[in-house]
Amino acid sequence: MTDMDGAQQGSRPLVVVTGGLGRVATVVLPWLRKQYRVRLVDRAVPHDGVDELVQADVGDPEAAHEVLSGAHALVHLAGNSSPWQSWDSVYAANVWPTQVVLEAAAAHAVPKIVLASSLHVSGEYNRPQYRPVDPRLDPRPCCPYGLGKVVLEALGRTHADRTGASVTCLRFGLTGWAPSERRYLAQWLSDDDAGRLMLAALQARERFGVHFGVSANTRNYWDITSGRHELGYHPEDDSEALADRAGPSSGPVCRLFDPQSSD
Repeated sequence: MTDMDGAQQGSRPLVVVTGGLGRVATVVLPWLRKQYRVRLVDRAVPHDGVDELVQADVGDPEAAHEVLSGAHALVHLAGNSSPWQSWDSVYAANVWPTQVVLEAAAAHAVPKIVLASSLHVSGEYNRPQYRPVDPRLDPRPCCPYGLGKVVLEALGRTHADRTGASVTCLRFGLTGWAPSERRYLAQWLSDDDAGRLMLAALQARERFGVHFGVSANTRNYWDITSGRHELGYHPEDDSEALADRAGPSSGPVCRLFDPQSSD
């Protein structure tokens, strides 16, 4: 890196990304680098790379406070995304770390926070009579994982009310994978659209908002109007281009894919 490159990096706002070596972080990182300095935080062993990488567990209050020093924004992606978890696991892996990292963000007066939520918050609405599902509907989670994300969103709203920070919750669909089964076509979020969505969320100044994170899919099950209008999210991809390669369902997951959903 040249001195000029270093100066340009230093002048950019710093975004801290928890779960920094995870699937979603890997997808959005090229987009973040366009506008931000990036500090990746993960429990995994650091590797060599162009970004600042800190090995830390954000469920540890001291560690969370340290990694958020100097941050202009927080993207909280850390957690366990398995729908088969027990509530105890969800609390330990998803709820508690969110509470801790938000308390650290409050201590540092971080003005912008993006929280990774999930379609599972609204999983019981994945039925023909509700489509496209409105993100303003009361949560109806389909599994303990979805319930944990309901709590995450509530923690985010409380944080926004208490601190005045701007908090955006993104209910991600299938991110970082091609839709190998037909039931995933409606909830697919392409890599490029994930980057567009993340940048839009970071630049939004809403006090608190919840938006679905899917592409401009022909199978319009999840309403992304709020993301378009309130965040300025402009998706360009459509899972229908991949439909010929999507096979039948491989087995039960949770009630997000209840037989009534007709996926």
